[in-house]
Amino acid sequence: MSMRHQNLLNALSAVIVAALLVGLVACGKREWPSPKLSEDRYRIRSVNVTRAQNCVIVDMELAGAWQNLESIRLLMEPIGTEPGDGCATCPFAPRISRLYGPSAPEVRRDMNRLVITACDLDPKKTYRLQVVANNVYPTLELVMSELKIAAPQ
Repeated sequence: MSMRHQNLLNALSAVIVAALLVGLVACGKREWPSPKLSEDRYRIRSVNVTRAQNCVIVDMELAGAWQNLESIRLLMEPIGTEPGDGCATCPFAPRISRLYGPSAPEVRRDMNRLVITACDLDPKKTYRLQVVANNVYPTLELVMSELKIAAPQ
């Protein structure tokens, strides 16, 4: 083998070894999938609240990547003059918190629309409430509704 062929073979071998090393280093790199804000976020489009005896019925519609809904927390504050009640003009201080998964028995889901029925409440009390939705990607911020009032019928 000539010296020129030997040098060419050595250079080719060095390039192959370098490519293999780079490939091996890249193979070990694993990352968790990270959410893309524009694609994985959703928002609450609307929330309507009604009462039925000792229940509050929350009818809400999501917009965006609503498939990424992981759970819903319903925060409620009874308004009144009894101990433990809040006042209508005070800052919202929820005293009742209920967590629901999308397939919970209290939740009816039809695509991007959810109806939550929260019962075992005082039928004579008015409640202030807020819906807080969690995304399947924990790094994305919570989605919160505006405060709603649920007065007795």
